Amino acid sequence: MNYITANQAAERWGVSEGIVRRYCRDERIPDAYQEFGTWYIPENAVRPTRKKKEASQLPKLLKTLIKQRDGRMYRGLYEYLQINMVYSNGRMASNRLTRDQIEVLYKTDRIFTNKESIKVNDIIEARNHFLCVDMILSNAMKPLTQTFIQQLQSTLLSESCRHKRHAPIAAGYRKTATTPKFGKTTPPTDISAAINQLFKEYEAQKDIGFHEILDLHVRFERIRPFEDCNGRIGRLLMLKECLRHEVTPFVIDDKRRTGYLDGIRQWDEDRSILMDVCMEAQMRFEAQIALQGLLECQSQHMRAYHKGGSR
Repeated sequence: MNYITANQAAERWGVSEGIVRRYCRDERIPDAYQEFGTWYIPENAVRPTRKKKEASQLPKLLKTLIKQRDGRMYRGLYEYLQINMVYSNGRMASNRLTRDQIEVLYKTDRIFTNKESIKVNDIIEARNHFLCVDMILSNAMKPLTQTFIQQLQSTLLSESCRHKRHAPIAAGYRKTATTPKFGKTTPPTDISAAINQLFKEYEAQKDIGFHEILDLHVRFERIRPFEDCNGRIGRLLMLKECLRHEVTPFVIDDKRRTGYLDGIRQWDEDRSILMDVCMEAQMRFEAQIALQGLLECQSQHMRAYHKGGSR
């Protein structure tokens, strides 16, 4: 088989070389391969057909986040979501990295320390958490499945380690009984059936909003399907469903931990406890959306000003 370079394919198809490289990265050109930084494409390859514009059907906020992510924009709502979701979700699970450390890790893939000890797992799981947020954005519009939540857990625990005296936590549903945290916990043998029933009932609802998403979360946490990561995965699923159903997302921080946990425990008796905690978090996220809107307008005005001044 004869091959041409990405530059030659770009000239043949009348597009930029960057677009051709994107086709290759997205695996849209069969048998294309990369060698020493150059993409090689079969000489008889046909330009990939234009994908249907699913983005036009996406909720506005989800569309914005995906655009910022795919455009390599490291500011804006996408950056805010990544840093704050990973930091807050980690702190809820006893990850001791500070917000500043999470931000530096996100931006530079490095970590700094003032001589205090840092657990290797805290760093690894924080980096994995960035990938999980991207998974949520990529799969936001898809129905919930057991395969997806298991992929989330596997990604979150990927390459994580434990002290040599302790075995690593295995990915997949737990195989042993666990201490009840929010009331009666599902036995290991019933987890798959319980999750399947939960998702089936949830997806069957015609109108899904804030209340239904919280109910899903409470029921998920009571099942406790995994040995580890139940809370983090449950909160990631809430993010996914908020984006999917155009509900303002929210990030539960460590300061609201007590109210959040009490809200789950008392959901059947008093739903206002958890709802109040999450609504307060929604207000903070809405404020960030408004701030980003102002910053974008300011940036547009500045670009227009400089463009006009250069004439």
